[in-house]
Amino acid sequence: TTTKYSSPSPLSSTTLRFSTKSASTTSTATSSSTSTSAGSQLLTKEQGKDALKYCENLVRRHENEQFLCAMLAPEGTYAVLITLRAFNIETASVRESTTNQTTGQIRLQWWRDALDRLYAGDETQDLLKQPVVAMLHILLRRYRLPKELFLDVISARERDLETTEAPQSITQLIDYSEKTQGSLLDLALHTLIVHDHDYTAAFEAARHCGRCIGLSTLLRATPFVAYRGLTYLPNDLLTDVGENVGTLLQALQDKKLTPPLKAVIHEVAKTALNELECASSLLKKCPRDVNKIMLPVLPHKHYLQTLNEYDYEICHPKVIEPSGFAPLSLRLHLRWAAWRGL
Repeated sequence: TTTKYSSPSPLSSTTLRFSTKSASTTSTATSSSTSTSAGSQLLTKEQGKDALKYCENLVRRHENEQFLCAMLAPEGTYAVLITLRAFNIETASVRESTTNQTTGQIRLQWWRDALDRLYAGDETQDLLKQPVVAMLHILLRRYRLPKELFLDVISARERDLETTEAPQSITQLIDYSEKTQGSLLDLALHTLIVHDHDYTAAFEAARHCGRCIGLSTLLRATPFVAYRGLTYLPNDLLTDVGENVGTLLQALQDKKLTPPLKAVIHEVAKTALNELECASSLLKKCPRDVNKIMLPVLPHKHYLQTLNEYDYEICHPKVIEPSGFAPLSLRLHLRWAAWRGL
């Protein structure tokens, strides 16, 4: 039986409780792998706050839309959502920040080993110097977050690291999106599970939302990765219309996509919107808190609609949203959806 944990306000990192006593007395789901003696010996309250602050800054800087969504999440889930997004950033950035495949594999293996030690209760102060790992150490003492979902994310990043080829098909893109973004939403949902509630529709919706987010994210990355000779557009769709990464790069340099390239982008975007439609129908059956966990899909819906409005010109200034805070209209839309539901 898994119960919902009593947690502090999601809007204040300073109120998050890190003591062993508060973690152990608010749950009946504490397992032997998260023994009550470990946390207080390895992390002080101040170190816990510093770890959360690091994750907040990381997410605000790299995924500001996700940060805004976390601010509107169900009470007690803020720290979890911020930590999951920070984990996503740390693992996703490996490919871009390493100069060769071997170095990237070593870094991803480090995350595998860190998770093994966290779930085995074999943490050390040296390991917990990494702030995201420190936050995972704290949260795993409160929630039963399935280890295999974290490993799915890492496995997908490893496969991404192993090749510079375009994905062979849109099915491969969907699988990658589900293993990354879908797994992260699935993990977030585990903070809401309460006894005698059926969350089948919620977990299915999370997978559909994850696919939509993943496909949208890969489309948004297209103008930037193309300049490194890469593309996430499916190879079979490009081949069918007589295009490749070279012609894509030339079109991006000319700032004018050809009709065949637009057709490929349209197909990926349409698939993402279909996934969102499936999720929306399932979320109508779910509690409001589940809808709040799925808020991260809304900025991607906004992006896909904007992409359609500007005829799938992925380099149009109105399509490539500026860095920093999301537009006011998006923030208002998020608040409305958090109150009304998706």
